[in-house]
Amino acid sequence: MEEPRIMIKEGRLSILLAQEGMEYCAFCPELDIVTEMDSPEEAINDMIEAIKDYAEEYMGDIELYSKSPNRAHHLPYIKAISLCKTDWELKMLIEIKHGFVHV
Repeated sequence: MEEPRIMIKEGRLSILLAQEGMEYCAFCPELDIVTEMDSPEEAINDMIEAIKDYAEEYMGDIELYSKSPNRAHHLPYIKAISLCKTDWELKMLIEIKHGFVHV
């Protein structure tokens, strides 16, 4: 009998989570999205919602976004996000990195 294994998708998106004073910033460099919340969990959850909203907006006007010089390179990420049926599937596309904001 084969042992069960946990399968992990290769990360396609990054969330850089940084503490700045009492706030937590989440930044997705691949999609150029930033959020800021009171806790790390809230920042990550807000970022996931922002990613879903952006993907929906992008797909709603794909002709415009896919030809825009500063948004065209997002298309492969948007396609991968659009295939996710649940937040869990979306989370499997994300690698979270922790740090501090330095100015």
